[in-house]
Amino acid sequence: MLIVGLSGGVATGKSTVSNVFRAHGVPIIDADLVARQVVVPGTSTYQKLRAEFGAEYFDDEHGGLLRREKLGKLVFNDPEKRKKLNGITHPAIRWEMLKQFLYLLFTGTKLAVFDTPLLFEAGYDRFIGTTIVVWCDRDKEIARMMKRDNLSREDAESRINAQMDIEEKKKRAKIVIDNNGDIDDLRDKAREIIADLDKSWKPYIHYLILAVIFGVLPLYLLKKFR
Repeated sequence: MLIVGLSGGVATGKSTVSNVFRAHGVPIIDADLVARQVVVPGTSTYQKLRAEFGAEYFDDEHGGLLRREKLGKLVFNDPEKRKKLNGITHPAIRWEMLKQFLYLLFTGTKLAVFDTPLLFEAGYDRFIGTTIVVWCDRDKEIARMMKRDNLSREDAESRINAQMDIEEKKKRAKIVIDNNGDIDDLRDKAREIIADLDKSWKPYIHYLILAVIFGVLPLYLLKKFR
């Protein structure tokens, strides 16, 4: 299976590219979606967050749901609080993403995408051969975020500053997508990348390795210890 890591800035167009992959039938392991799933009321991660940050960050009038915007505003302006949040949520997120990856691996999926804003910060890129970063100019990113999330410029900048600098991400990526144009241009670029990835020979090498591990090796061990 060919694994592609997809990242970018907070509002640089990563989700649009992810949706193009999804529309082409490519499975997406979405870290943002997983992050929401692991903090639903009743999970162990939810209980740890509540104990750490207090009831004020949970909406008890509506089932105790996490007040994501309120907690986000806190952690994006406080590195220590952000570190505590990541220490609680990241292990649960990694475990769930690993389970999804293993399912796709053993069901014969040819291509899958790890969609995560923290691709490089979390070190996932060390295990992924093909990495994509979607970027745009900082002023354009800020303007898009302010409009999308109804944020002040100060809040938008604090969220951008909380992540790795986009220029560093671009240096580390194998594929860089410039999203300073319009959305149709971005979708066309994503389709071109998908077409190139479909031609990749890497998935077949991985299948050969799996065939050896789960086919030849058991027969060898059976013969050796019979």
